[in-house]
Amino acid sequence: MATRAPQTATYAGAALTLYAAASGDKVSGIRRPTPMLVVNDGESSVTLTVTVPGTTVYGEDLPDKEFTIPAGSHYVLTLLPEYANPADSYLIALSWSATTDVSWAVIA
Repeated sequence: MATRAPQTATYAGAALTLYAAASGDKVSGIRRPTPMLVVNDGESSVTLTVTVPGTTVYGEDLPDKEFTIPAGSHYVLTLLPEYANPADSYLIALSWSATTDVSWAVIA
């Protein structure tokens, strides 16, 4: 498990560090819609589940957001500030259906 902050791109360019997916990954510092790159070098698709905090006006839990990452792909998705959990220092919780051959990075 690791907590990662978005990496900042500059006009001069920047090397991107991809992190190995692990159980309990979290993302900090999301204050606006922010792109996330997921690389699935495996032979099967992987599901990324983002735990969405909070409830509806009827007291029902908000649904989690799921992304299916195709096998052998580079997949870009957007993390929203609404995914940040105020009860967990405004971190965004990520859950992977599998972590083998999966890496990721968030780019600000």
